[in-house]
Amino acid sequence: MRHTNSFARRAATAAFVSLLILALFLLVSYAANFFFLVFGGIIFAVVISALGHFLSDKTSLSYNLSVALVLILLVVLIGGTVWALAPVVNQQANELADSLPKAFDQLKRNLSQTKWGQKLLDGIPENPSKLLSSDSMSKGVLSQMTGIVSSTLGGLVNILIVVITGIYLASSPGSYRKGFVKLFNPTYRNRLLDVMDQCYTTLKNWFISRSITMTVVGVVTGVGLAILGVPFAIVLGIIAGILNFIPNLGPYIALAPAMLVALPGGTSQVLYVFILYMGVQSLEGYVLTPLLDKKFVSLPPALLLFGQVLLGVLVGLAGVLFASPLIAVLLVIVQELYIKDRLENDTGSGPVCNPIS
Repeated sequence: MRHTNSFARRAATAAFVSLLILALFLLVSYAANFFFLVFGGIIFAVVISALGHFLSDKTSLSYNLSVALVLILLVVLIGGTVWALAPVVNQQANELADSLPKAFDQLKRNLSQTKWGQKLLDGIPENPSKLLSSDSMSKGVLSQMTGIVSSTLGGLVNILIVVITGIYLASSPGSYRKGFVKLFNPTYRNRLLDVMDQCYTTLKNWFISRSITMTVVGVVTGVGLAILGVPFAIVLGIIAGILNFIPNLGPYIALAPAMLVALPGGTSQVLYVFILYMGVQSLEGYVLTPLLDKKFVSLPPALLLFGQVLLGVLVGLAGVLFASPLIAVLLVIVQELYIKDRLENDTGSGPVCNPIS
């Protein structure tokens, strides 16, 4: 009888946990944008807090004053960089936008000269303008303009929410941490604070590693394109650096416009651009990233790719962008709270921690 009751309790517990996981999954699916905005705010808070602690440790300034100075310095640095590079970048960006359609037309002409290329182009109409009548064209242009404006405003609002959330969290991280752990049993609060500290360190190290790789990839790509004589080297280098924020997928997205721009220079220049990008990614993947992983944070490549695909399917672009830091944090949580505290705990009763005040 006792064995039956124990089995029933375990079955009920398993069913409850399964339903809870399903409920959380549905909640994340319906409110994915909210959760990723919060997570983006947390990442920004980690960056500001880490810089604030660094400045406070190196000087006699208080933490809050250090955070304020960090924010001011970031605004000055970003504003100065934009002011210095804006004329060149704006000119090259406009020229790039004008040259990409011409490069695409040339690509279509080159493809039409081969059998497999002709088959690829069969689904593309000879004159796309025929698809646009006067009514449909006006409605299409209006809907496209409305979509562009709404998506731009939405993106700016999301960035503003992330920044404000990050500033609030970074201004008083201790109160938010203690307020969160008070939702749990006092026995586990100190342990949760320890895990949160490890998540903070992981996110900080992840950001440092990503920043270094993005900078190196952007600079090396821009310099390499300039040496090869490819137009718009600065803009293409910036694009390569920014898209390197997305591991595995970003570098190949950045390669497409570079190859299109290099197309008027002939097949040899396209080949050189391809070799350059593959060489930069090999440098980043086999030299730079392993060196940074030893010092900062290491993510299993297969797990990261699987997480990007899964989150991309579930929540779209935001899932792809934040897959890397999210998986890094989840690995810490699973390692600490499940593997160490449950699987490797002989008693199975969890860690014994003193309550916090």
